[in-house]
Amino acid sequence: PFSLKPLWPRRESATERFHKGLCFVKSSASSMSFVSLSLFLSLSSMLLDRALAGARQDLRPCIASVDCSSEWSDEVAYLQSHIQLRSRSSSFAELVDACQLGEVPLASTPCQAARLQVVLPVAWIHVPKTGTTFGNVLMYLPGMCPFLPPGYLLDGQQHEPAFVGHKTDLWCPGSFSYEGRTNFGDHYGVGGVYKSSVEGHGFIMLRQPEQRIISAYNFFQHSWPKWLFHRPAKDLLEYAQVCSGCAVKILTRKAIDGDLSTGYTVCGNPPPATTDEVTLAKQRLRSGFVFVGITDEWNLSICLLHAIFGGSCLATDFEVVRLGSNRSENLYDTSELMGYKDLADGALFEEASAVFSENLQRYNVSYESCKSCFQQASSFK
Repeated sequence: PFSLKPLWPRRESATERFHKGLCFVKSSASSMSFVSLSLFLSLSSMLLDRALAGARQDLRPCIASVDCSSEWSDEVAYLQSHIQLRSRSSSFAELVDACQLGEVPLASTPCQAARLQVVLPVAWIHVPKTGTTFGNVLMYLPGMCPFLPPGYLLDGQQHEPAFVGHKTDLWCPGSFSYEGRTNFGDHYGVGGVYKSSVEGHGFIMLRQPEQRIISAYNFFQHSWPKWLFHRPAKDLLEYAQVCSGCAVKILTRKAIDGDLSTGYTVCGNPPPATTDEVTLAKQRLRSGFVFVGITDEWNLSICLLHAIFGGSCLATDFEVVRLGSNRSENLYDTSELMGYKDLADGALFEEASAVFSENLQRYNVSYESCKSCFQQASSFK
């Protein structure tokens, strides 16, 4: 008797019905007295609570999958990821504890959904040239962006709809955090907001430092401090010497970012990364990030992400945006660097590789175990 399903026609998605319900609550509440409003909201909460309780039994086998036979799967996952109800808070906490203690299989869909809920809102720390595609992967995790335009994908353009006008607030309400930044995929330093919005919520991809530097140099000398030099870098080596330590700077320094015309970014902040900053960045990476992937191991990283947080492996997870003439399917030739090494980011990348390897073992992820993920992605082409 308390099911939400009969309230709207079945042809509408659950997210549309829920959105209409919120609009109804808002419009009705505006004309009510305080007493009436209290009773109305209490009844609304009870109805929603009971509806979710009834749906939860159908949802549990497929809570983190978009392949469920139930049309409620992704929408209810969204509700469960964003609404805390008193009657289910204790059971949810118990589930999280059981997953952390290994009492429930780590790869089970309830644990995947629980892990995703506790890390919301997600803070994607986007180091330049480590993969804009990763933003697409995050947006299509279960329930993250229920109002995303059908088929929408980031294409790497600087003025992408998702990167301007806070479109993600509308498409992915409550899913992403960008406190102190302009959007969820910028290259701002998070040193000033690490404690308040990144710790325990951070997702990051890191790339072999010299490969990243060459890629950034080829991409219009990304982050080069033109505001300081008033000219482009004279060669790759000069660029590398100034823009090295980019990932360490992003994790430890404050916000400055800009556009390609000025290069005024934290990565192009000339003082080299210090030993203390490297140590701090390594500590933050290991203790504060819930996902660490390796761009150079993209396929395995995406498989690991789904093993941890659920969702289907999509063809778009493995597509690369910003295809340019400078792009190479293979490794860049580093001889132009004349032996130069990015020692700061090198130390951080070594730590990231260790964390990545540990998580592969923890979640039993390998190329062999990921065959089903890769095959599933192929089926979506």
